[in-house]
Parts: sequence; C-alpha cells; structure tokens
Amino acid sequence: MRKKRTTPPTAMTDIAFLLLLFFLILAITTHTLPEPIQPAQTASSTTYETTDAILMVTPEGTLYYQGKSITLEEIPTTEEISLLADKNTPFKTIAPVIDALKKKGITTLHCIVEESL
Repeated sequence: MRKKRTTPPTAMTDIAFLLLLFFLILAITTHTLPEPIQPAQTASSTTYETTDAILMVTPEGTLYYQGKSITLEEIPTTEEISLLADKNTPFKTIAPVIDALKKKGITTLHCIVEESL
C-alpha cells in the first residue's frame, strides 16, 4: 500500500518562489544613502522627477555622488544635477558646491526636499 501525502510536492516550490519574489521587490524599492540625513521639508504640491545624477552633501561638507565619496573637482559635467542635503547643513557648506556646479556648466540644479504632511 502507498502512503498518502498530506501536502502536494509543489507547495514548497511555490513558497520558495513567493519568498524570492518578496526579497527581490524589497531590494529594488529600498534606496540607501551612504550617510543618514534628514532632508528639509516643504509644503509645495509640485513634484519633479529626480535625475539619476544625485549629489549629496553631509553637514560636515562631505560630498557623495551616486553613493561614492568625491571632491569638488571630481563632480561630473552634466546639464542637470540633483542636490540633496541635510536640513541642518549650513549654507556656508553648500555655497561652494553650488559655485563649483556653476563653473562646471551645470544649467539646472534640483534641490531635493521631503514633502511635509
């Protein structure tokens, strides 16, 4: 006599596939910054699509481009760039970055902020 299986043999593959799908979606939607920052907040209702070129400035003045630490001279030359800074970053830290972007010929600067609720 044969033993009856209580669960079909495909149940484990279905569970494995669902777990794999869950972790892939989680990995795609998770965007990590090289250093944790708190962007400034705005009450504006206009949203803009950010470009792939994101330049992050930490409160200490460290620059990150696409997650890699760079200097002012290493900023790539593009037409537009997005600037992300902590809300506690003083303007005297951001001003030299903006001047360097002007000298590089960047015509459009997007400032990334968090929408306030």
